[in-house]
Amino acid sequence: MYRKLNNNATARETAEVVNGVLDGKINATGTVTVFKGSNILVDERIGYESVILFSARSNDGFGLPYVESKGKGEAIVGYGGDNGTEYDYVVLG
Repeated sequence: MYRKLNNNATARETAEVVNGVLDGKINATGTVTVFKGSNILVDERIGYESVILFSARSNDGFGLPYVESKGKGEAIVGYGGDNGTEYDYVVLG
């Protein structure tokens, strides 16, 4: 996890965090293993308006995961493949 700023952050702390964000360190990634059917993805960063993007970690699956629904802190992820396949994901928004 990357550092979060508190309300009393110094200019140096703010600069370090902003520079990390500019370098892609946005602390919005995770890994999930999905199985055929519906899967629950629990992540406190997920909200009703979030966009969740997936990237396969292998070529074992025969389908792509998709988001069926989203709520505060979780999403239902559908998957049509036959095998449990591991995916990296990023949550935006």
